[in-house]
Amino acid sequence: MKATKILWLLTLLMLVLWGCEYQERPEYSDAVGRYVRFNLIVDADGRIIPPGKMAPDEVSTEHYIQRTVNTLKIPVSLTSEPLSEEVQVWFSYDTTGPYSAFTIEPANVLSFNGTKLSDTIILDYHERWDAEQENKFVFTIDSVSDPTIHIGNLNQVEPNDSLVITLKELFLRYSFPVKNQLEILGQEGETMVIDVEFPDGFFPAEVEGNELVIPGFSDFEYTLEQLEYDDDDTKISYLITLDEELDDEMATYRASFELKELDRYNLAGNNMFSVTKWENVPRDVSLNTAAHFLDPSDNNYRTYGEQWIDYMDRDSCRWYPFFAFTTPVEVSADHPNAVLYDDQGTQDPLDDIYHHAFRIGFVSPNAGGGLTTNPFNMKRWFDNESSDSDNSPGFNIPQALEFYPDDNGTSATSGIVKVIEQDLIIGGKQEDGSIKTYTIRIEGEGEYYELGNSIFEVELELRVTNNELFGGTISAYYRIFNTSEYDEPSPITDTECFEERVL
Repeated sequence: MKATKILWLLTLLMLVLWGCEYQERPEYSDAVGRYVRFNLIVDADGRIIPPGKMAPDEVSTEHYIQRTVNTLKIPVSLTSEPLSEEVQVWFSYDTTGPYSAFTIEPANVLSFNGTKLSDTIILDYHERWDAEQENKFVFTIDSVSDPTIHIGNLNQVEPNDSLVITLKELFLRYSFPVKNQLEILGQEGETMVIDVEFPDGFFPAEVEGNELVIPGFSDFEYTLEQLEYDDDDTKISYLITLDEELDDEMATYRASFELKELDRYNLAGNNMFSVTKWENVPRDVSLNTAAHFLDPSDNNYRTYGEQWIDYMDRDSCRWYPFFAFTTPVEVSADHPNAVLYDDQGTQDPLDDIYHHAFRIGFVSPNAGGGLTTNPFNMKRWFDNESSDSDNSPGFNIPQALEFYPDDNGTSATSGIVKVIEQDLIIGGKQEDGSIKTYTIRIEGEGEYYELGNSIFEVELELRVTNNELFGGTISAYYRIFNTSEYDEPSPITDTECFEERVL
């Protein structure tokens, strides 16, 4: 057999092994050949896929573009059956360009033993770099304590025996979390933590002395303090301590917060946060009304609905269908409306998960990746809206609807539903490519009732307020169902038609 054919077959085998990198690979044996290589895997957008995540269609990269200041963790993997003795791998690195504010650990040697077949090089950045300069790191695997272990993949196509890191222009973002609401019990001395998220990392020297969280209006007294930085370079946390007892059970207490603008960082996402003690309306939590609109075991569970709207300027109003990914609202065990969802199969009560018996939210299952859902059909309210969570965090609503059963909180089949009053941020794409954001206030109420066989329908009036977009407050009308199998509602004629707006 010709050498080129042998090389081709070997390359094909290695591609199969790469495709199963994070899966069990019973077909591998040491007879194939043991090898060590850099194993930094990125997706189609150049984002790192963390070790342990499934990546069947991706292979290790030999050139990574660094656009964040997060600590870079570079995996080095040894493909082998379990080791009977420790193996050491020596590496080196060279730099080009003037950037020198970094540390690398370990200095030059990695260790593997037993079933520990991966080790990590840690690259930390301590200051900004000049993107106009050509700053690069070139890492190289130099030698192995066991001479039978090959350096690099067993092919000449992508050996991964070296790795180039190029430092490019930074775009560092910060915001409040997607879930930008906290509920408190109202006990004096109660504490809660607000995180300011920096998904691309931050430099402590650039944020020290900046009070990022700006207090807004408040119905109660509290103390706000910034916590010390820890090893997590992706968030800064603030502690709120309640300084008084909120003892009126039928009152709602709120406090709001905004984010301060920070030089050289981009505010992309939620810039508002609220802490609330809601009125405590007595209800039978065993009803667990919210559960009729949820399946927490299914990340893709959806609530379906129809909105009365003139979509795409057809000069006629009709019911227009939509759906939104629906999520539970997690609460503490001592919350008055808590129901146990999952005890995690343990006797330890500290890991139990509780859900609000009467609240649901609308959040994309991939919200952490910047995706949003379509609560209340809002993505069809506008023309040229930006749908990602950086520009339009309001398209994810972690707490959206609350149910109040009839018969003094005891009815299993009907009741009142309220929109949880809050401000949403929606961004519109401008002609010059910039994003203009709008703050939209939502509130509203309606009724819900069981149609039979655990199928529920919600009749809802949603009121939205923004002077620039709506000239004040207007209403939108809905029928919402916990199933996709429903009859189209009858037309309504005694209400004003909701029309699209250009952002």
